[in-house]
Amino acid sequence: MIEHGDGTAPQEGRGFGADPFIVIPEETTAYDNGDVLPGIWLTDPVFDESGAYAGRVLLKPYVAADDYCGEEALWYGGGYYDEAMALRDPSRAAERRRLFQAVELLYRHGAAQGNAVAQMNLGYVYYYDRADGAYWEGGTCFTGPDGPMPLKERAFLCYRWASEAGLAEASYKLGDCHKNGVGCEPDDGEAFRCYKRAMEQDDHGAAYLSGSIALRLGDCYEEGRGCGHDFARALECYRLAETYLDAAVSHGGWYYRKALRGARDGVRRCEQEVALGE
Repeated sequence: MIEHGDGTAPQEGRGFGADPFIVIPEETTAYDNGDVLPGIWLTDPVFDESGAYAGRVLLKPYVAADDYCGEEALWYGGGYYDEAMALRDPSRAAERRRLFQAVELLYRHGAAQGNAVAQMNLGYVYYYDRADGAYWEGGTCFTGPDGPMPLKERAFLCYRWASEAGLAEASYKLGDCHKNGVGCEPDDGEAFRCYKRAMEQDDHGAAYLSGSIALRLGDCYEEGRGCGHDFARALECYRLAETYLDAAVSHGGWYYRKALRGARDGVRRCEQEVALGE
């Protein structure tokens, strides 16, 4: 528990400094997956009349027993994640790190309750080391024979578990792990199988996701990664990726502009290869 200057305990609705990571040891939960996690105070940022950041207000304690299937943990964890990613001011780097510590704890609560999206999102936290190495150590869920697991291994496990639960995004991220040797040995064949599974699981409800999967399959078919060379199928995948990624970028997904360029380049290359083969 964080020590506060006046020695008082947190109370709902009250401003309590700028720390978003206030754990509640009295509300510790031991889960079937081996995780042992404390409760945490849920907070919101507050701003003064000029719009300047003025600290945080305590909303309520997160108590796992009151959460249905980890949905509340997922909701608040996602909110904290977005808030932390938006912090670019170097003077608030410590707060950003504490936000990601809260994200990790909440996602772990959600994952331990069987929430596959929380499990996958936890993989992102570890994959990109969002909390700069400051993670909760409790239970045996992420403990190996030599102590706490390295972050890349944790990310791999999170993606694998979420993939097994049927999440297409987790499957393609798992494929990336196999392709690049993140948390495992590099394996192009397994990467290709993961990308194929992701396409089968995809409900085409998110353009960025469908485009990202198709782009990876196009690369596999073009380069013969984990499968035979097939420029015609690669062209189909690249065209599909271009369609979806163009839609994603058009609707504000600027992050996918580089992927869109990659899809368009793939279309041009494979159109040429297919034409040469006719």
